[in-house]
Amino acid sequence: MILFKNSNERSYYYKINIYPTLFGDFLIQKEYGATQNSKPTNTIKEYVNSKKEALCLLLDIVIDKKSLGYLKTA
Repeated sequence: MILFKNSNERSYYYKINIYPTLFGDFLIQKEYGATQNSKPTNTIKEYVNSKKEALCLLLDIVIDKKSLGYLKTA
């Protein structure tokens, strides 16, 4: 899922991905930065035990980011 935000004549993005691992848990990878930059500002990785936990965490992150002005585009 990718969220975008326009601020001070710049565009920012926040990308969240969920990946299953070989050990049965799930990796949530969060990446953010300015769209003008070729590389992300930061990438954060977090592991959870189940798909349900991963989806709940994803929804919590999206709600937090939407309150900061990020919007999902089609």
